[in-house]
Formats: sequence, structure tokens, C-alpha cells
Amino acid sequence: MVNRLANKVAIVTGGISGIGKAIAQDFLAEGATVVVTGRREAVGKQVAAELSQQGEVLYLKQDVSEETDWQKVVDTTLATFGHWDILVNNAGIGGANKLIADTSLDEWQQVMDINLTGTFIGVREALNRMDKGSIVNVSSVLGIITPMPGVGSYAASKAGTRLLTKAAAVEAVKTGKQIRVNSIHPGLVGTDIVSDDLKNALQASDDVIPAIGEPADVAKAVTYLASDESSYTTGSEIVLDGGTLAGRQ
Repeated sequence: MVNRLANKVAIVTGGISGIGKAIAQDFLAEGATVVVTGRREAVGKQVAAELSQQGEVLYLKQDVSEETDWQKVVDTTLATFGHWDILVNNAGIGGANKLIADTSLDEWQQVMDINLTGTFIGVREALNRMDKGSIVNVSSVLGIITPMPGVGSYAASKAGTRLLTKAAAVEAVKTGKQIRVNSIHPGLVGTDIVSDDLKNALQASDDVIPAIGEPADVAKAVTYLASDESSYTTGSEIVLDGGTLAGRQ
């Protein structure tokens, strides 16, 4: 399908690599104008130049844990394009891959600042500054289950994202805002955020993981939630995990 996102303006955080880049590509293919953000300016400009062959795209440097960066991104988006319809809170880090007992406060806080607080600020900005639209928060299957040690901070941040999504969806409905808020929960996807140790641990576990997913698999689900096709969907979660949850005892 094409043009499901025609005339819509989207902000995709962490949109310069991995799942975020795949989401931006799919959005452009469906007719959206896309603002991609990320901390690596050189990479961001290069990716924006590449993606501009598909449609209108703008790169803005952003640290999602910084409130002032969010304000600049939203201000620039509105000033440039006149409206804002879609937010994808995708930016995130994987954590220190340590046992909770060995995790420092700084390591814990860094994960929370980017994965959870960054998502909170984005959701708050969208609820206050979108006229109507869709917010999609990228959580993880590890926000629902924790099948191995060493993912404590990451899992906690993604579980927080899951419930933040539901709380925001309820508040939007109760306050009469025409904004839907949903989350997606990928399983093992082949991106830089997934370390070799984590891949090996997951593939050696008892969970059903027939194959490592691709970023494009996730992007298609995000496009559905961003489009008007999902107009009756809010406060929901889509799990994309190759059967991991279904295969648990």
C-alpha cells in the first residue's frame, strides 16, 4: 500500500539507524514527511541525505533525555511544516548488560534517562502540542518478560514505557484529546543495540525464537499504528517476537 500517511508529519527519535531508520523509510514510502533525530550529527546528516531520495526528510540533532532538545525539535518541526501528526519514541540504549547487583547508579540512571524519561518527555510534548495524531512508543518483549539475568535496567525501562503508554492513552481519552497512544514490543531484532552476548543468551533459552527479526518487520507495525487504519486502537500493545511469548510455559 502507499500514501497511508500522506499529508502527515512524523518525528522519529533514534531515526538514523536500526529500527528507527526502517520506520522512517516505511513512513516516507507511505507519503509522510519525516523528521529523524539522533545524537550522532554526521551520521544523521548522511542518513537524511540518503532518505531524501524517497521523500521529504529533515534531520535534527537530539538527546532525548534533554528537555530543551525536545522543545527545539518540536518548535523546528512546527515552524518548518506547520503541523505535527505522529511521534515515534524509538531512541534507546541497551544498558550495561550486568546483573542488578553489579549495576552502578550511573549505569542505571543512563538507561532510565534515555529509554524512559526521554519517552515521557516526548509523550508530554505530543499531548500538549499535537492537535490530533498518533504516538507510538517502542518498548520491548523484555518489558513484559525477563527470561535471563543481566537485563534488569533495560527491562525496567521498557516495562515503564509499556505502562506509561497505557496511562497516556487513558488520559488522552479522558481529556478529550484526539491522540492515540500505543506501544510495540519487538523481540530479538538484528540491530546494533542487541549485543552478541544477548543474542546468544536468547537463542540458548527455552523461548521460541525461530529467527532474528528484521527492522522492517517492526516498521510495518508502527506504520499501521501511525495511520488512520488504527483509529480505534489506543492503549494497546503489539508484540513482534517470532512466537517468544506464545511459546513460554
